[in-house]
Amino acid sequence: MMDAMHARYDIKETATQPTKQMMKLLKPVVLLLVAASTPAHSIPHISEIIESIREQKEEPQPQQQFEDKFSKTHHDVRTLTFDQRLDHFSRQDNNTECERFKQRYFYTPRYVHREEEKTGNSINSKRKTVSFLCVGGEGPSLDPSVLVDSVHCTGDMIELAHKLHEQNWDVHMFALEHRYYGESFPKRTKNQKGEAYLRANENELDSHYPNEYKFLSSRQAVRDVVEFVKSSEASQHFKTGSNMNNNGIRWITFGASYPGMVSGWLRLLHPDVIYGAVANSAPVQAEVNFRKYNDHVSLDLGEESLIGGSKMCLDIFESGHAEVASIVEGGDIDEVDKVASTFNICGGATTLLKDRKNIDFFVGYSMLPIAVQSNDPTCDEPLCNIQKVCDAIVDEHKSDPQKPSMEILAKISKQMQAGRCKEVNFQLMIDYLSDSSTPTSANDRSWYYQTCTEFGFYQTCENNSNCPFAKGHHSLDLDLELCEKSFGIDAMKVKEGIESTLLYYGGWDLKPGDDSSSALEGQKRLIFVNGDVDPWSELSVDEKRGSSHVQSINVPGASHHFWTHPVKDSDDKHIVEARQAIYRHVYDWLGINGESQPHSELKAE
Repeated sequence: MMDAMHARYDIKETATQPTKQMMKLLKPVVLLLVAASTPAHSIPHISEIIESIREQKEEPQPQQQFEDKFSKTHHDVRTLTFDQRLDHFSRQDNNTECERFKQRYFYTPRYVHREEEKTGNSINSKRKTVSFLCVGGEGPSLDPSVLVDSVHCTGDMIELAHKLHEQNWDVHMFALEHRYYGESFPKRTKNQKGEAYLRANENELDSHYPNEYKFLSSRQAVRDVVEFVKSSEASQHFKTGSNMNNNGIRWITFGASYPGMVSGWLRLLHPDVIYGAVANSAPVQAEVNFRKYNDHVSLDLGEESLIGGSKMCLDIFESGHAEVASIVEGGDIDEVDKVASTFNICGGATTLLKDRKNIDFFVGYSMLPIAVQSNDPTCDEPLCNIQKVCDAIVDEHKSDPQKPSMEILAKISKQMQAGRCKEVNFQLMIDYLSDSSTPTSANDRSWYYQTCTEFGFYQTCENNSNCPFAKGHHSLDLDLELCEKSFGIDAMKVKEGIESTLLYYGGWDLKPGDDSSSALEGQKRLIFVNGDVDPWSELSVDEKRGSSHVQSINVPGASHHFWTHPVKDSDDKHIVEARQAIYRHVYDWLGINGESQPHSELKAE
């Protein structure tokens, strides 16, 4: 049995009784919740960006309608701004004021006991204090719901806020929007060169201004959080008639997906500011060619025990893609036209054959996209998870064993498209990512820029891989071309940026720079949580990869940070236990030796 600092954990079902020691008084504590902003899951697959292009063409739902409904129910969330430094790494003369931009944040005192607010007295010195702060990331813009009911905040952290409040804690909740996402977009205008400002009107922006994304990086984002934690803006929410501020308050970060990476890096690089960190589904190993993503998809489609895949499902899926690839490569126009008609491709065979990249895009990953990373075993909609897709594939085959696999996949693809044609025009992707003038494309563009400058994460389907799509039709060149044409970043610069990221943060080993000894303190009180269905777990820290000082939890049958989603009665026992395991780790860091409710036993490997 290894000691606690070197232990790796799998979740084992059991229950224990609470301890009385849990209720002992602690110093004031702040939990910092780092969360991405996408509503369903984060780190979007390229096929999901194509879906965004399609949705942009359709009539959008009125935003005001949502805001009116939301404000009536969750009026306690305030939307505020913070004067954030634009460049944390530039040297400023003593007489020179650094350039700043308006960064949005949200705050609610929902779980702060009311007697202090009513009397104006200082915070009860005997009452434990904790705060959650969600930091936005890739995906749609943050809104006040991030502090109410969010896939990145609710299941673990907002639930914990509620539990702690019931135990006489004061819980302050914040959310800090990531720079260059949503309305926290530092961008200059033609008439105000040199001035960064909060984006209010997209029409005022100069989309051709050089170095548009110069200050967009995870390194700047990490420093944004540190700056906010130490700011008077954060401190003011703890004042109730006294001078109480951040001094002596411990901050713990939580995050999922890319913000999970930020969460871990905050603790790693700033252990003097961040007391502990939880990194959910955080792929910290930047990699230009992420071929293992689709290798993992193949494993999931063939996995029968927990998520409902099967060998037959995988075989039909692979053979269907191979059949289509063989037809389009053969060049018989009548056969290609049949494929285009069978799959209801927008523009038909003409579009498919117009550019080789359209063929590669279609058979390489968009012919029948499977949302493996967001797999929800309990979803109700047709074809909404791996089991329902695989059941449909197998049932169709059994009903007509002679039916070609291509036709089986086409039938299911049409059902997914719900009458809409399938978009395969690769040029639309380039146009979409090259256009910064629309609110719809802005966040996707910001994220793709970060993949070009820092992370890669390109999910290829190469000939010598286990990819279940058409092998050889999604090369690395396809993704690198997007970087070149959308941002003017060539392949060499992409690879250099990824190498710089690995050196700066240390990848799996979490050893930043050349001084590995300085990272030891930051590796303590840091935990990585991964679902074994999630392809992104291949690049996260787990029992096979990473520093022995970092703890990890594996969640069987779970997709991309599914345990951070809103709590449902239908949640699998492993999801429930993952949340409880996270709670126990945080309580242990804070000196609490138990929970108020039954929790999972963690077995060290």
